Amino acid sequence: MNARAVLAAAGFAVLSCGLCAIAPAQPAKSSRPAPEKPVAVVGERIVGWGELAPLMAEAAGAQVLEELALGVVLKEECAKKNIRVGDAEIGAERELLAEMLAKAARVPVNEGEGLLTNVRRSRGLGALRFKGLLERNAALRAMVREGIGDATISVTPDDIDTAYDLKYGPRVRARLILTRSESNIQQAAQRLQSGALFGEVAGEMSLDPSAPRGGTLDAFSLIDSSYPVAVRKALSNLEPGKVSDPIAVNWGGGADGNSGGDEPGFAIVKLEAKVPAAANAPTKEGASKDLEREI
Repeated sequence: MNARAVLAAAGFAVLSCGLCAIAPAQPAKSSRPAPEKPVAVVGERIVGWGELAPLMAEAAGAQVLEELALGVVLKEECAKKNIRVGDAEIGAERELLAEMLAKAARVPVNEGEGLLTNVRRSRGLGALRFKGLLERNAALRAMVREGIGDATISVTPDDIDTAYDLKYGPRVRARLILTRSESNIQQAAQRLQSGALFGEVAGEMSLDPSAPRGGTLDAFSLIDSSYPVAVRKALSNLEPGKVSDPIAVNWGGGADGNSGGDEPGFAIVKLEAKVPAAANAPTKEGASKDLEREI
């Protein structure tokens, strides 16, 4: 469930627009303090400007309001389940985040803090919003451990098998041309048949984020569900160096790891190479604990 779905389920409603601007203070007309203008209602709780304004120094108002409201919902849910998120849980979440960043970058774990600093800078995560992020992650992780309703959540052997194949199994290197209209993809196909280079056509016509790289995608597994089924099926039927016919796909702004949308589009793929399983990969048994933690 994503953030917006969580907020909707909790009855989140915005009561005030203009979230990125705060009106200048007016002279008081009474000795009694004026009631704070509400910004939103989350469940039965009113969120006011006094709580929102300090966070807005770090990011845009609409984003901050969503983060704040999600935090409120999670705290209420944790209270119902008698789940406590304290300094120890927040500290563990920070250590895990730094460790996972280091692993993703394939650098020593002790370099994770430096990567974390760079991520915070690029995402505008100041002290308040970063602490809120860690609290929300810790709360969600604790709720997963406790289970949802009567169902407990666990990592199955099949989950481990899939994760192992995704991380260490065979992959493909490919190029992609993605368009919105069938006429554009047919035009791209005609140019390729006339001898134009795939990278040239992709750079000029593709809507995918890979276009500036000539349509080159990062190597990926053909069981990776973040890529459209039609793209993976087409690549599985190609030999290296061959180009597919135009295919219909559903996309979410780009097939390069962002295929979760349902907007219709059209694509052509080229299989550059088949990459065998990693020769130095650990055994599945040896990697299972790390894979379970990642899942």
